[in-house]
Amino acid sequence: MARLWAKTVTFASVRVGDQLPILVKSEPRKLAVPPGAEAAVTPRPALVAYVTELLEKAFPPAAISARGSRLEVQAIHPVGEGDTISLSGQVVGKREEGDLRLVECQILVENQAGQAVARALAVVPL
Repeated sequence: MARLWAKTVTFASVRVGDQLPILVKSEPRKLAVPPGAEAAVTPRPALVAYVTELLEKAFPPAAISARGSRLEVQAIHPVGEGDTISLSGQVVGKREEGDLRLVECQILVENQAGQAVARALAVVPL
């Protein structure tokens, strides 16, 4: 499948299975929550910012906060000091709701050991 790019993406060009760009970040401080507390804690702002940055590489920035957009980020495991995390994702759905044309993406955040540290679901109107 294709890899999305913000400068060329349109609702017509997006297909289920298309890949989002890959984003790699080196984290100088601990981001997530202590072990055992993951389920009850809201994701740290840095995780949300990283997912938003990834989405801005795939979609026009204005679309990410437009009417109909949604972003849910769930922390799974702590991100350790000095960890390198990578974000990747793909299009899992595409639909029209009224006058909105929506693209749904799942995003995975992994540490350098390949362990999932967060998951996100994003809906972007195009």
